Amino acid sequence: MYYQRPAQDAALVEGNLAAKDLAEALAQAGFSLPSLYGDFPTLTDGALVHLGGASAEVVRELAAWIRERV
Repeated sequence: MYYQRPAQDAALVEGNLAAKDLAEALAQAGFSLPSLYGDFPTLTDGALVHLGGASAEVVRELAAWIRERV
């Protein structure tokens, strides 16, 4: 049986919190990434966020929105 290390548990929690924070900010701007979630660390114990799952149309709209505000 596989057991996670406490650092991995903490990184997963941090990744989920970061994903939630980004999802809330994107929602305020009118965007949604449906597959946004915290993910288990792979090579390090650092927190990761999975950003996949958005359509090309949404990604292009998001990129344009960011460029307009930079």
